[in-house]
Amino acid sequence: MKVISPFPKATYHKNAEVYKILANPIRLEILNILKYGEFPVKQLTNYFRLRKPNISQHLALLRHSQIVNVRRSGLTAYYSIVNPTIIEPCKILHNIRKKNNAKK
Repeated sequence: MKVISPFPKATYHKNAEVYKILANPIRLEILNILKYGEFPVKQLTNYFRLRKPNISQHLALLRHSQIVNVRRSGLTAYYSIVNPTIIEPCKILHNIRKKNNAKK
């Protein structure tokens, strides 16, 4: 049987870059929060109990990767997720672990 890759090589390279960005628990949690709607940086900072520069750095990485959008109103920046399906792998892995733990 001939081996055929379902996607062009460039797709795997681009996906790997996104996976690198997503390979951080804080960024994954930010995305899972943003699936519910738009949130200001201050609210995310309070939730995570982190300093604003730290949260802003995570949001900047997500924004530069076009995973989140930012809307500014005065001095407040509001973030939203571009496409909520980006968090599907997080759900899938959570459910796999849950099923595996239930079998033990």
